[in-house]
Amino acid sequence: MYSLNDNLLATTQAIYKSWFVDFEPFDGVCPQNWLNGCVDDIAEFYDSMRKPLSSLERADMERIYPYYGAVSIVDYVDDFIFDGEYLLVSEDGIYVVDENGHPLLQHITGKFWANNHAHILKGKSGFNEDSLYLFLANTNMAPIVTGAAQPKINQANLKSFPITIPTGEVIEKFNALIQPFFDQRLSNEAEVKKLDNLKDLLLSRLVN
Repeated sequence: MYSLNDNLLATTQAIYKSWFVDFEPFDGVCPQNWLNGCVDDIAEFYDSMRKPLSSLERADMERIYPYYGAVSIVDYVDDFIFDGEYLLVSEDGIYVVDENGHPLLQHITGKFWANNHAHILKGKSGFNEDSLYLFLANTNMAPIVTGAAQPKINQANLKSFPITIPTGEVIEKFNALIQPFFDQRLSNEAEVKKLDNLKDLLLSRLVN
């Protein structure tokens, strides 16, 4: 299932490269009417809603909703802050970018809690979370990483990071083209979660 999802993501990456690196639909040239903007122009930030919980606070909680950190699920808790589709960008930790300087991202859907080690974003100005994911995932943000002991991408630097912004018509067509691939990934992930829950239930019955 995960290799299938990797293939789906690779397909969307190839589409992104075709459109926004090689500019194949535009005769190989970046259109002059595209704008020089920044991440803040295409993403809404929800960092103010984050709330870290200590391990002691989480210890007695029922494990229902995922509790996200910088790059992954850290724990499960009994309540949620966010409900919907969001993009989490690693803010600080051992790594905040990969070997190519691309930010570490988590594409999340559903109900969840998040601590203050990841920026919480949603797309705006025609961008949805799918297109926002691909634009950020293919951007070298190594120049804005600060801190030697603990690397960090602070909110101000992320918001002001330069991005070339296509016209609304182009991003609308791009969204429609990539959506089926992202929808299938989400469906596959939901199926895996359902199977994991079933396995846990069966194991608990065997033990009891």
